[in-house]
Amino acid sequence: MVAGGKFVIAAGAGLAAGVVVDRRSGVERDGTRTLSLWTLEAPPIPRAPRLSGDREVDVAIVGGGYTGLACGYYLKKLRPQGSVAVLESHRLGSGASSRNSGMALLHYPPRDENEMTRRGFERWRQFLEDEQVDCDYQQDRVLYLHPSEASAERARSRIKPSERWIAADELREQIGTSFYAGAVSPAESFAIHPGKLVAGHVAAARRVEVELYEYSPVMEIRPGKIVELGTPTGTVRAKQVVIATNAYTPRLGFFRATMFPVHHYTFVTRRLSREELRRYQLDHWRMRYEERFLPVSTSVTPSGRFIVRVLLGYAAWNSCEWGDIHAARRLARTTIARRYPWTVETELEDGWHGVTAHTLDSRSIAGPIAGGNLHVSIAYNGMGVVPAHNNGYLTASRIVGKPDQDLALLCGTRGHPPLPEPLRSLGFKPLMRLLRAS
Repeated sequence: MVAGGKFVIAAGAGLAAGVVVDRRSGVERDGTRTLSLWTLEAPPIPRAPRLSGDREVDVAIVGGGYTGLACGYYLKKLRPQGSVAVLESHRLGSGASSRNSGMALLHYPPRDENEMTRRGFERWRQFLEDEQVDCDYQQDRVLYLHPSEASAERARSRIKPSERWIAADELREQIGTSFYAGAVSPAESFAIHPGKLVAGHVAAARRVEVELYEYSPVMEIRPGKIVELGTPTGTVRAKQVVIATNAYTPRLGFFRATMFPVHHYTFVTRRLSREELRRYQLDHWRMRYEERFLPVSTSVTPSGRFIVRVLLGYAAWNSCEWGDIHAARRLARTTIARRYPWTVETELEDGWHGVTAHTLDSRSIAGPIAGGNLHVSIAYNGMGVVPAHNNGYLTASRIVGKPDQDLALLCGTRGHPPLPEPLRSLGFKPLMRLLRAS
């Protein structure tokens, strides 16, 4: 790991301008990101240049995932004459955006579905249609699985008319496991191909002439009437800045006590036959998500591979790098074998590490900070496919002054329960290690 060393950061989330960040909190800018199967299956994304020299723009966006790309796209749609630049530390979309389980859900954690979430979902779906994004979007079936009797009983007592309850004995018969005490299947759920969705966001941003830069990590943010962003090879000066770095945000110096990165490991099996998919009900219940503290989620790719994501826990000092990937791979294999014994003899074809951003109260962090010309949208608690895109739109709307009834979503930068270091490493980290073994 190569840390960012000492640098000055902006005043935000309780930090004052001029604070020096030590090496335990510096930006991790040189770590490699193994490509996910999603990326390998998606149309190749043309390379973007590295920022070189000085550049002045109206809006600069730090982070080239779903949020950053969507925000850039809507800024240019709402104000075509404005200049917008997106700065990504690695390849565009190479973070959590291309490493999720392929579920597009109709809620913002911890909110259930309501009119606001429906509007956000419809806006995202309209984007797919307008920009002709082929991301294998389809309505599909999902199971919310409950490992414990207590959790299952609570879920059954709160079942909605539009949902279906599935008891343990029926689950045992349908999906071939006795691990779960029950499950809920909502009326509506949707599947997408994350890599193709990233490619669609990049193409849309390019079409509206958003400036895109790769391998241009922002190491320094200097607030002011004009905000300055420092990278190893150049500087960007902007009237407005959007921080869309999700799990990597604390290493940049923001929200170090109120959000935390959670690491996960994902593996993918070989392509399963139609008979195997039918035998294990993977052609019927294609997406599965556990209702627990460190959930295991599974899905079936459009190419017929079984994909499993296991949450590993927290790495000290908000690190976004995991020390022992081989151990993570073994843990993931053991964890899923307890749930689905048939996977023991199934060959693995691919695997990758990832990191998502979480808060203790499961609320995202989104809104203006540090005087109003710095904006943030992060911490989707592992369910950010639709919220990330919608928050990109809402952030763009706020910047250009476009009224929207859902702008209240972007007022959530305060009130999150704190959990600072060293408490995270001394207590929270071992607790997560204990819970992930269950």
